[in-house]
Amino acid sequence: MNIEIDRKIAVILVADVAGYSKHMEKDENATLKAYAECEAILKTYLKKFKGSIFNTAGDSALAEFSSAVNAVECAVEFQNYIKKRNESDKTEVKLEFRIGINMGDVVKKEGNLFGDGVNIAARLEALAQPNSISISKSVYNLVVSKTKITFNDLGVQKVKQNEFHAFDILLDPSQKRKLKTKSGSMLTMLGAVAAALVVMVGVFYFTIFQNSSNESKPTASADKPSILVMNFENLTKDEDNGFLGNGITTSIRSVLTSTQSVKVSPSSTTNFISKNNYENFQIREKYGFDLILRGSVQGAGSKIRVSVEMTDLNKESILFSEIYDFDETKDVFDLQDEIALSILKATRITSKYARPELASNDPELYKLHIKAQSLFAKNTRASNKEAENLWKRGLEREPENIRFINSLGWVYWQKIVLRISDNPKDDIQQGLKFAKKVLSIRPTHAPALSLELALELMMGNHNEACKKVDKIFQHSVTIFDTALGAAGAQNCGDLVSAIANYEYVLNNAPHFSSWARNLYSYALVESGDFDKALKFFEIELQKDHAFGGFSQTMYLLSAYINKKRGNEKKAKELFEKQKSEDGKGKSAKRIRGELSMLKNKGFIDELIDELSSLGLT
Repeated sequence: MNIEIDRKIAVILVADVAGYSKHMEKDENATLKAYAECEAILKTYLKKFKGSIFNTAGDSALAEFSSAVNAVECAVEFQNYIKKRNESDKTEVKLEFRIGINMGDVVKKEGNLFGDGVNIAARLEALAQPNSISISKSVYNLVVSKTKITFNDLGVQKVKQNEFHAFDILLDPSQKRKLKTKSGSMLTMLGAVAAALVVMVGVFYFTIFQNSSNESKPTASADKPSILVMNFENLTKDEDNGFLGNGITTSIRSVLTSTQSVKVSPSSTTNFISKNNYENFQIREKYGFDLILRGSVQGAGSKIRVSVEMTDLNKESILFSEIYDFDETKDVFDLQDEIALSILKATRITSKYARPELASNDPELYKLHIKAQSLFAKNTRASNKEAENLWKRGLEREPENIRFINSLGWVYWQKIVLRISDNPKDDIQQGLKFAKKVLSIRPTHAPALSLELALELMMGNHNEACKKVDKIFQHSVTIFDTALGAAGAQNCGDLVSAIANYEYVLNNAPHFSSWARNLYSYALVESGDFDKALKFFEIELQKDHAFGGFSQTMYLLSAYINKKRGNEKKAKELFEKQKSEDGKGKSAKRIRGELSMLKNKGFIDELIDELSSLGLT
């Protein structure tokens, strides 16, 4: 079967709000209103300069132009307008935008654009300063002689996997800057995380775990075929239908994992590949997967069509391609089963099929649960309350549903870590009540054990909490279970177990969130394995990490190691590097917050004492 790839050269503009999450935390409704106003302004300029939006992602927009000059002039006029808008006393929320523009090869698929042309435009947006525009050399070459704009040559930059020659458009002389060339990361890290490190642990754990098979432990066997299961896309006009794609993806992962005959990709790897729009040959070269499964959900009203396609990456051929029509008369779970069984047949995997355990066998409650998950993951006061209400509604119909009970326990935990709790002591007790109820029904439920452990640690009850660690490891099903167990072991002082399990997680899920790397760094240093720690830091500092403050952690711990070894000059140099990440550096209070659950307070005191001599305040 020959597949025609629709390629073309296009000019891509990516616009994104700087500091959007901080605005949302301060005033969600006002921020949403302000963004809607700015989006309308952007669309007006796009129409004027013949550009069109082909994708949006919350607080960002991706637009296509046929002319580089039009794209640049559109960006300049938009930024100038936003600047005037922000100077007005009538503007309640002053949003600032970063814009990146690139011209390159793109692939068109179902109305969207993919490929390096889009990727580099996104990297340029990330490189840009607030209220500014960064462009690639390909765009610069086309516009420099046709406009009166002033440019600043930034040289060759490397951001993540992309290397490109970048230029800033100087809307104001104060925007002129100088960046190092060919650096692994030219960006300063995101602002400091206000809550203790456990915030990130639990948030990432909760949002992934609820799709229980999303991050199943891989089977490390070279003679088993490996498959990359991509998240099914929702192409319908109804956002609520996203639950169907999520359910199908979860079902397929569960089925393939349960066969023990195939190695299934961790979801963190899937998300990384999806975010970077890797093509098939790149996936094969970088990860060695044999098969890739993609799917989509499309349609409207009661008529839904699910498309599934499996590609053999070694032969570059379609192994399996099917379309399934779905309407209100067909059980959504029967549809999921039908697709999973078809995939088993196509891959010639022989296994007794068993429907995976779902949050609920009631389609409406299943949909309610998926919606509550997405709300919980937003990490705001309003979304926390909405998620709580949805799960309470679910419990009214299914009072013994352990997924709903456990989820409500995490809601109370989230109230505390997001600092939106009116009474943290009461909320800890409420969360513990839900965790204990789950464990009374199923004593081996790892997520409830993890919730109980986290809440006990919040109260400083290490003796009680640490009894749960072995149970979590014993009954863990997912990579996230293992990561949470490692964090528990670390907080309880079992560094050997913590380090071994962190390494299992990072080896089997190479794109697992950096919070685990951050904790692993502390564990290595606390254990005294300085050489291993420094080698790990050397590798990780060449990468970009979304977990705010991780680079600072590595520089600080490197400074601590050198101070302990008597190399004062090197220690001071490394300490100053962590300050340059955000202009101020971590404080002793923040470090204590990140390690607040650690049983070994002596390590925290020694770490802060040594760093205080270098200037830590």
